[in-house]
Amino acid sequence: MASVALQIVSKPLPGADMGKIMANMKDAAALWRSAGAEVKVYTVSVGEIGNMVFAARWDSYEAYGKSLDKMVGEQSVQALMAKITASGTAEWVRSNLARELPI
Repeated sequence: MASVALQIVSKPLPGADMGKIMANMKDAAALWRSAGAEVKVYTVSVGEIGNMVFAARWDSYEAYGKSLDKMVGEQSVQALMAKITASGTAEWVRSNLARELPI
């Protein structure tokens, strides 16, 4: 089976409270994990220094789809997205959804 990876890259805003940013990351990780994703958070050290990467991974497209089905319309997901947006601590840079190619 081909795995699937989601990456959401954000940039902390100058003067932002890193405690709030990390709390939001932990809350987001808990939601994605409860829906079946493997989640990791990275800070970029080379290239786009200071950016943060929220990465979620699944073993298959089926597992990815099941996670999305669990999260669509979920009130806790909508509430967290509103909280993150209102916090004004970071800006979205890009998102990627990648699927593994067999080689």
